[in-house]
Amino acid sequence: TLAAALGGTVTIDGETVEVTVGGAAADLAERLRRAARPHELPEPPGLDATLRPYQRRGVAWMSEMVELGLGGVLADDMGLGKTIQLIALHLHRHDRDDGPSLVICPASLVGNWQRELARFAPGLHVHRYHGADRTLGAVGADDVVVTTYGIVRRDTEALAAHRWGLVVADEAQQVKNPNSATARALRRIPGTARLAMTGTPVENRLTELWALLDWTTPGLLGQIETFRRTIAIPVERDRDAETTERFSRLISPFLLRRRKDDPEIAPDLPPKTETDHPVTLTAEQAGLYRAVVEEILSAIERAEGIARRGLVLKLL
Repeated sequence: TLAAALGGTVTIDGETVEVTVGGAAADLAERLRRAARPHELPEPPGLDATLRPYQRRGVAWMSEMVELGLGGVLADDMGLGKTIQLIALHLHRHDRDDGPSLVICPASLVGNWQRELARFAPGLHVHRYHGADRTLGAVGADDVVVTTYGIVRRDTEALAAHRWGLVVADEAQQVKNPNSATARALRRIPGTARLAMTGTPVENRLTELWALLDWTTPGLLGQIETFRRTIAIPVERDRDAETTERFSRLISPFLLRRRKDDPEIAPDLPPKTETDHPVTLTAEQAGLYRAVVEEILSAIERAEGIARRGLVLKLL
């Protein structure tokens, strides 16, 4: 019903029909549209930082989506501060008794999350649920738990039995395949609301975006086969303008995407600093490099046809 209210159509027996939705569903759709319009929340108590205007707008949007229990995808470019926006959101909800926040990220980012939380929210209790002696026994209602996708796969039962407020998937393109073990495990973990964070919401196919939104807001885009037939193929293959516009209306409240070169973002950013660091090869590396080049060039001289082209590619 919400999808019909936002998109203006519904599919019945394979046929797309225009609809007008009234009542509570129309009111909710309008509230979602307002949430997607630029507005700001001030820095919450406990945040040891000053947010940029676009970051305050991001926190306001996430707060509204979480308040509705609908979740969404924060898809800002890398470097625009997705992590600090999530930290600010957690602090805004610090007095809610809906459970701790669970942050799931690649193993390589666990330390980064701990450092960022310690830097920007030093008053928070942060638990690293990772390693052989991991436990959830001491986690409080206002705490943040940081874990990995691998641990989610292995400890699904323990995590699913816990009461969570926010469940956050960082670098969420890791679960763009909805049939993967990681994606299935993630769906079993309950939370008041789910947020996905990724700088690349679509890398190859629109079905990747379907996988993210079907986790944050289950049912919004329907079944994947229906989505592929009625939206993905018309948009990707046929470049259907009407379907593209309808799809944009449907997902715009649930996806916040800002780029560094956006006119409303660029003035908020500090000047870009570029520093060149020339690095020379060591004597051993230079010797190895020269030996490999000479060996393959000699082989190229003797080769012909496709084998020769293959050696050139190997050399590159």
